[in-house]
Amino acid sequence: MFRRAFSFHAGCSDKSGASAVEFALISPLFILMLAGIVDYGSYFSTAHGVQQMVNDAARTAIAGSTAAERLELAQGVMDSETDKYAFLSKGTAALSITEGTQVLTVTLTYKPDGGTFELFPLPPGMPDTIIRSASIVRGGY
Repeated sequence: MFRRAFSFHAGCSDKSGASAVEFALISPLFILMLAGIVDYGSYFSTAHGVQQMVNDAARTAIAGSTAAERLELAQGVMDSETDKYAFLSKGTAALSITEGTQVLTVTLTYKPDGGTFELFPLPPGMPDTIIRSASIVRGGY
């Protein structure tokens, strides 16, 4: 019977390191994807917290009788509610109130302490500042 001295398929039957090689190829992409999910999730959580805070500030500011009193009421709500949201920190938000004849608009500009929302520098498209506003009509709904 004929016997081969060398076979190309003899080395292919051992698959003991295949899982390690596949993991080494896939894990960097998986880790980058996870980092992006964490970054964008923290940004969306922060944006939601800023919007909720400006909504509450506008609801409270409408009760003031003067512009200074409205700003003071809104600032008080903002200072007291900053601790409720995990991703917000004090001293990084600027509040402004614009009054029209029938509409009161409260605008909140938030910039994080670190200068960016990104935990990792790779995910693109993250803004540096969140600007949200809420408007309330005077005298009814």
